[in-house]
Amino acid sequence: MKKINYYSILDDLKDYPDAWCYVAVSKRGPGKTYGCLKGALDQKKRIVYMKRTMDDVDLICSQGSDTDFSPYKPINRDTGHNIKPVLIRSGIGGFYEMDEEDNPLGPPVAYTMALSAVRKYKGFDLSDADWIVFDEFVPQVGEVRINRKEGDQLLDFYMTVSRDREQRGRDPLKLIMFANTVNVSSPVTNVLEITDDLAGMANKGIEYNYIQDRGILLHWLPPDKYVQADPEKNSIYKAMQNTAWGRMAFSGDFAYNDFTAVKTMSLKGCKPMIHLHYKTHDYYIYLRQSDGLYYMCRSRSDRCLFSYDLNRENGQKLFYLEHQIDLRNETINDKMIFEQYSMYDLIVNYKQFFSL
Repeated sequence: MKKINYYSILDDLKDYPDAWCYVAVSKRGPGKTYGCLKGALDQKKRIVYMKRTMDDVDLICSQGSDTDFSPYKPINRDTGHNIKPVLIRSGIGGFYEMDEEDNPLGPPVAYTMALSAVRKYKGFDLSDADWIVFDEFVPQVGEVRINRKEGDQLLDFYMTVSRDREQRGRDPLKLIMFANTVNVSSPVTNVLEITDDLAGMANKGIEYNYIQDRGILLHWLPPDKYVQADPEKNSIYKAMQNTAWGRMAFSGDFAYNDFTAVKTMSLKGCKPMIHLHYKTHDYYIYLRQSDGLYYMCRSRSDRCLFSYDLNRENGQKLFYLEHQIDLRNETINDKMIFEQYSMYDLIVNYKQFFSL
């Protein structure tokens, strides 16, 4: 495989021009943010550079005599630009090309906004932006409070920025998202319903998956495709390569996710027990009577003993009280398997999806 210096979003935009959403995930290091911001500069595209929290935006906009946390810092170093951030108010700012005295030379080359600030500030107009770049859209390991509505807020923000641009003859607004392979399940991937697609790509080493009818490109960046310092020479690589963190950081694996319960099985000898309707999907839970193993899949049955609509609050609570706790325990005891990871996630992490 021929190695390249860093990932460039321009290649994906060229090869998949009809997509509106581009999702790239990888181990640490391929330069996803660098390649995208530099590509936007080269193409003279104005962007909205988005982070999850207001603290994130406030930090990258903080400037001191010896501090610079801006994502444009390495671009300035390599290209001679002098792009610096200006914080407008908490969670909102802009990146400007500056003169020698750090005065803006014109309009911003990019806006920056926290997703958590979207619902706080209203009435803004960012219709001159061509791309929304959502960097590190997956919550980090150890975050205690995660807003389960982040995915909905992102799509609402996309519609606000897009406005009527297509009706006015402009190209569709591009939503570009990056993350390291920390967790395959997140509020954003769940709302876009791409969690299972990403899991399958990483597990099978599939680089591209273009969901043509939905206009969504998924790109898992192979760990050995991009030029980097040899990690095997690093002390941390030697110490951590065989840990979950090491597989995430060095191999691009979703190592913090447990896929052992995700597998397929025959329905021979199985009794249909529970039907779940969630979003636009129908899931079915079967019981293999020979050994008491439960199996959750999409194979339809009209003979289920119980049926729950998880799109209704009462349905969510009723399923929780009558079956979810028991099924979670069966999963913990290796007595339940799932056709897809999103099904496992729904049962095991039920309270992350619904307020009970």
